[in-house]
Amino acid sequence: MARTQRRRAATAAPEGSQPAEAQRPARPSLPRSTGAPGAIARPEAPKRRPFGFLKRLQPRFVADVIAELRKVTWPSFQETRYLTIVVAIVAVLMGLFLGAVDLVFGWTIERLFF
Repeated sequence: MARTQRRRAATAAPEGSQPAEAQRPARPSLPRSTGAPGAIARPEAPKRRPFGFLKRLQPRFVADVIAELRKVTWPSFQETRYLTIVVAIVAVLMGLFLGAVDLVFGWTIERLFF
């Protein structure tokens, strides 16, 4: 069944009752101004705030960040120190390996073409 048909079926009045339009209360009319006779008072236009949506997002965003940070398992000082040393050693070894490969390729290119 299509979405609109489901909506219509959900909002359709049961048999023997009044239609949905008759059940809604009437909207109050706008107040009339006391200035000119017959003139309708217009509601004040809301102030334009182009970044007003950020105000709605901020509390939810901050709450989500705090909730996620509470789920984090933080490493101990010993784990942090050990992993820092491992990363430093791997970085030095990879630098030495890539430097050696560069020297070998450079030496090979010089021997072949110069």
